Amino acid sequence: HCGGSFPATIGRVERGWECRPDLCAIDNPNNPRKYCGHFWIDSLAHDPKVLQSVVELLGEDKVALGTDYPFPLGEVPGAGKLIESVEAFDDRLKHKLLWENGLKFLGIDATQFESSA
Repeated sequence: HCGGSFPATIGRVERGWECRPDLCAIDNPNNPRKYCGHFWIDSLAHDPKVLQSVVELLGEDKVALGTDYPFPLGEVPGAGKLIESVEAFDDRLKHKLLWENGLKFLGIDATQFESSA
């Protein structure tokens, strides 16, 4: 779900960490923004501008194709339509989001899919 509420609330969470450490930084000395790009999320935002913003915030290396399968609100059939629709994404970034990052997340080497012919 494109990171859930984390991307949309990181500013508020960070503000709480800065001005109310007695409530928000009790067991964590790290600014919450430090965690951006350190966990994986899926791409299914259902909104191209939201997806673009999340990729900018969390980094293109930690977002992988999401379909919401088997639930009916996803992009099945037609997985990847949202990624393809973001005009600001070049082909290289679309490839990362559509399949390269998913393989990386799963620890699968893409070369095993290359043809030897």
